[in-house]
Amino acid sequence: MALPHGQLGSSTMGLVAGLGLAVAGWFAIGPDHLVYAFVVQGAFLFMALLIGPVLVDVARQRYRVKPFEPRIYTLLGTEAFRRLLGVVGWNRIIMQMRRTEQGASGKARFLRGTEQSETGHLLGFSATAVLAIMAVAASHPRGAAQILLIGVILHLYPVMIQRITRFRITSHRTNIKESGR
Repeated sequence: MALPHGQLGSSTMGLVAGLGLAVAGWFAIGPDHLVYAFVVQGAFLFMALLIGPVLVDVARQRYRVKPFEPRIYTLLGTEAFRRLLGVVGWNRIIMQMRRTEQGASGKARFLRGTEQSETGHLLGFSATAVLAIMAVAASHPRGAAQILLIGVILHLYPVMIQRITRFRITSHRTNIKESGR
């Protein structure tokens, strides 16, 4: 899949910025400092924002949500996290961003937005997992735990929210409890 020059440039910039901040922070702050965990997750979010949309059309079958998934995500507290994002206003910002997505209908644009968000957050969590493994290998288990904890909150929960949302839209159900029928 060849990338247009603009997408290649922004993807490269995202990768360099994300990895550069992770490395610079490791040496400047240290992997055991809680500030480092936040800085590196910010860098990974930026990286995911620039790289995720480019990879959204790769392996599209990963976007199919199995009927049992929303139940598991709800048990893990994803609905509470989604409501918290609504209270702080994050969902309003995302809704405005999704209105600018390409697509024939509002539903198509919204679904594409969930796919882009999921892809970006999966990339961010993959980088988080690699960094946590490196922190453990470098004898920084506390830093690895902090990095993983913040990574789960900033990346895995949003992935679960996107999957629940897409399941509800594509299965024409408005309530997860109805999916058991």
